[in-house]
Amino acid sequence: MNKKSGQQPRLVLLAACMLLTLGMASSGTVLAGTIGGGDLGRCERLASESTQVCTGKGKKRVCVTEDTFCGGLGNDGSCSCDSACEANGNCCADYAPVCAGEFQCAPDSGQIAFLHVGGMCSSKWDYEDDPDRLADVSGIANATAVDVKAVQTDDTGTQVAAKTLGRYLDACCTDSNSCVVYNYSNGDNVMGYALDQLATVDRVCTGKGRKRQCEESLAWNILEVRTSAGNGGGSELSDWGALADLFACELASEIGPSQVRNLYDHNNTRGVPVFHTGGFLDQVSGSDNITLDAAWWFLPWHNDGAVGYHSSGARNTAVEWCGDGQNLSWDWDYFGYWCTDEDLCSSNYGTLFQGHNMAYCGMEMENVDHYDQKMSFIQLKGQ
Repeated sequence: MNKKSGQQPRLVLLAACMLLTLGMASSGTVLAGTIGGGDLGRCERLASESTQVCTGKGKKRVCVTEDTFCGGLGNDGSCSCDSACEANGNCCADYAPVCAGEFQCAPDSGQIAFLHVGGMCSSKWDYEDDPDRLADVSGIANATAVDVKAVQTDDTGTQVAAKTLGRYLDACCTDSNSCVVYNYSNGDNVMGYALDQLATVDRVCTGKGRKRQCEESLAWNILEVRTSAGNGGGSELSDWGALADLFACELASEIGPSQVRNLYDHNNTRGVPVFHTGGFLDQVSGSDNITLDAAWWFLPWHNDGAVGYHSSGARNTAVEWCGDGQNLSWDWDYFGYWCTDEDLCSSNYGTLFQGHNMAYCGMEMENVDHYDQKMSFIQLKGQ
């Protein structure tokens, strides 16, 4: 898919790419491409941001904890979370799920909802001027495709989006409903954080005394999670300030390997199977996106211009090369050593997080960059 030919060797293009890249970083140009652009206001509020408002005195004193920005301006004042925002056209991107309780699904209806979680710097999956689309579920009885409107832009974007995703899961994936979750890039961390930190767990106990036994079950009926080009292992680009800034939101510098690997327990999927696919850019053809093409040089091999194999492959350690370091050969096109093991399922890249599986290996995504992989799982599934 999207495989190119006829380009000059990437080594020849590197200098020009980096000059243009650094120039755009200093000028503040938004280069978020298919994942939105800039920090966005939001209606979602984290527990650390919650405030308590009290009225009355004595026995009549009533205190309410405000856990959203609903009824006023968004967190940064740039958009509204008041009900009048729909008429005024200035609603925050997550107003519908957070304040209006609109989730595009029919709760407790036996429905299967296909949720779509975007990546870093996004506020949704599908954009009007973007070729991406939701999965086609027209051939599945009582199914609906849902665009999760969660804001992943500021430095706490992963946690914020996970809380909003939890609202969708509560509404669309409980009782008689079930769901499948598609996610892309940092949506991997949004989903993982929600499962580990925010999941609603039902605890049922039987018997008494020593015979008492308790079982826990996930309230969310998630059939499986499908992750494309996942950033669950973190991107080394976050360690390069200017390159991270190119993606035009504060979250970009907060999703490096050490940060996201310590943010939550990746092994705790609550029994939900998580499937991955990812790919890589080769050393000659590269990407038609100049930012990803330049960023390729700052990442472990193999990578797609944004994340390395250890991340898209859900590995529990950040392998920087070819695992054992022996899978190397000299390549005159690249004019240097090249990692010859291109199989994303290869054990050379380490073992997977518990509960995570490879659905498709790297060769399905040969020379497909990070942006173009957004739709890969949907395409490979025939949806």
